[in-house]
Formats: sequence, structure tokens, C-alpha cells
Amino acid sequence: MAAVIDLNEDVHTLLPLTEHRPIGTLPFAGRYRLIDFPLSAITAADIHSVGLFMPESERSVQDHIRSGAAWNLDLIQGGVFLFPYVATRDYQNDDLRARYYENYTQFLRGSGSKYTVVMGAKNVANVNLNAILNYHKAGDNRITTVYKKLPLDRIRPTDWTLALSEQGTASAIVQAKERHDDQGKNEIPSFMDIYLLATTDLIDLLDDAAQSHVFRRLPELLRDYVLANNANAFEYTGYLARIDSIQRYYDSNLQMLDDASFQSLLLSSVPILTKSKNEVPSFFAKDATVVNSLLGTGTYIEGTVQDSVVFRNVVIHHDALVDHAVVMQGSKISTGSTVKYAILDKGVVIGPNLTIVGKPDKPIVLRKNQTVFRESEVEGSAHA
Repeated sequence: MAAVIDLNEDVHTLLPLTEHRPIGTLPFAGRYRLIDFPLSAITAADIHSVGLFMPESERSVQDHIRSGAAWNLDLIQGGVFLFPYVATRDYQNDDLRARYYENYTQFLRGSGSKYTVVMGAKNVANVNLNAILNYHKAGDNRITTVYKKLPLDRIRPTDWTLALSEQGTASAIVQAKERHDDQGKNEIPSFMDIYLLATTDLIDLLDDAAQSHVFRRLPELLRDYVLANNANAFEYTGYLARIDSIQRYYDSNLQMLDDASFQSLLLSSVPILTKSKNEVPSFFAKDATVVNSLLGTGTYIEGTVQDSVVFRNVVIHHDALVDHAVVMQGSKISTGSTVKYAILDKGVVIGPNLTIVGKPDKPIVLRKNQTVFRESEVEGSAHA
């Protein structure tokens, strides 16, 4: 197999966390980035050629991936291939539009692969790509899709879902709001943005699209391909989080405090790999209290942390309280301050004796490198 990871995912619903990074490099679970999950699945499947199709804000992707060594992809033959972003406004230009498709087809032809898996980064899961490949080979359709059954209360109107036939094949990929056959059902097959098909079929699909005067991105082409041909539908049964809103990002991080979710995602059949950072262990002062929390390395804890996810090199000073919060790398909470129901992006500094409190269903978000010395500087705080 070869693999394509398309990082051109809509970032607007995750602002301000995605002001300077794509969804794929959002930090997760104390030490990972979202892109680590598809890359780890690719490594476990022994895939040697990976095409990364870059978003507009690509610096953080390059910094995280580098040579691909963390995922054993720094190879003499194959490895990680990074393809530049082409702005949407340029697709009206015939040459630039052709380049979009040509980037894909050149990579696919050079990979020498029989099959290709196409993935995004906003679905956090522990996926066995070899099992999906075997399922595809045993199926009767030219393309295979992947889904997980989710309860109705976890499905939003704009979520992509599979329309399944009585034979268990996928007849279409539709948004949940367009479904009309779910009366009496307790679960809906949520589509995981994973496709697997023969490389030659994918090249033909892209070549045909290049001849059209109407530009369509690869995900749209593949959704239409499923509608035209039907698809094998592989059911995934492990942990799944769809990161496409602030609330879902917050909730899925805190779900890692649940042992069953943590084990299913991070200690399952596929080891989750990430860029290594050789840092000192976390330090806990004698008066520190840490309860039901996940901490990265290099943290310095003098205060109280409970029911929270804390990333690397975070400092929490004496008499500070962090409760039901996601605190990213390099942040600092000063003496006497309380942070609750909040997301602190990288490098946030909270001054002393402040109370920053959001709500479970509407966490406060502080921007990258934001410094707060007055509660009135924080929009949405209970004390603002």
C-alpha cells in the first residue's frame, strides 16, 4: 500500500486553536498531535510511501514530521513526501488546477503500490490498515470505506455518515442532516474519512478530474466515486473522536482520563508514535495534589491539578488550581489562580490570584502565547 494524508481540513470551527496550525498538528492527550494517529497506523501496516498534502499553515507540520524518523519513515526508498498547498483562488487557473491533480498522480505512480489508503487527521482512532486491506480484497466493490456506529446523541447534522444497504455495503456518503431512513434506530454509521482502493483506479479518477473545468478536491471525488460504484463498508469498533469543534476537542481530551478510552486508543493493537523529546520527568512539590489527570514530561507542579490534561513543560505554582482543563505545552499558572473548564493554548501565562472559569459545555479558550493579568481580559470568564 501507499498512503495519502490530506491535511486540507476546515479549520474555522476550531479557531482560535487553528489560527497558526492545521487540525493535524493540534496537541492531544498530553504529548501527541492528531497527525500521529494516521502516521502510526501507516507505520504499523508497513507502508513505506506516504504523501502529505499540506495545508495553508504548514510550518507546524514540517516541524513535527521532519524526516519521518519517529514513524520509521526516513527511508532510502519511499518515505514521506510533502506536497505544497495551492490556494483555492488559484484553481480557476488551468495550469494550477492541473498541478493539484498531478501532485497526487506523480506520487501514486512513483510509489509502485497496488493499493492506496486515503486518510485525514481529524478522526482520532487506532486503526488497523492491514485488516481494512484484507476486508477490501474479500469484498466485491472497487473501493472500501470505514465507519463506526455511534449513538444518535454523538452525531451532529453536518457529520459525514454512510448510507448502508441491506447487504452491508455503502451506497453513499451523506451528511447526517440528509438522512431520511433512521426512524427507530439508536445508532448511525459515522464515516471516518478513510478510503482504500486500487492505486490504478485512484490515478484514473484523478486523471479524469484533471480534464474537467469544474474543480473538485480529492475527498469530493471519492465521495462521488462511492455513490457511483457502491463501496465495501468496514466497521471499526475501537475508540473514535471527531475533532471538528472546540467542544469536541475539549471533550475528547478529557475522555483520555477514562481508563477504557485511554487503553482503547493508546494501548491497543497499533502503537501510537510521536516525535520524541528527551526531557526531565515531571516534578511534584511536597504540597502538590494531582488527582485523575494526565501529565506530560517536564511539568512543575506546586498546586492542585484534578481531572485535567496537562502537556509538557507546564508550570503550576503554589495554591493554583487546575480543574477540568486542557493546558498545552509551556503554559504557566501563577500563585493563587484558578483555571477551570478551559483550554490554554501553548505558552499561555495566567497571572496571580485570578479566576478563569468557563462552563463544561462552553470551555474558555486562551490563544497561543496569551498573557492574562486581569480577569476582564478573558472573554467568557465567570468573573470577567
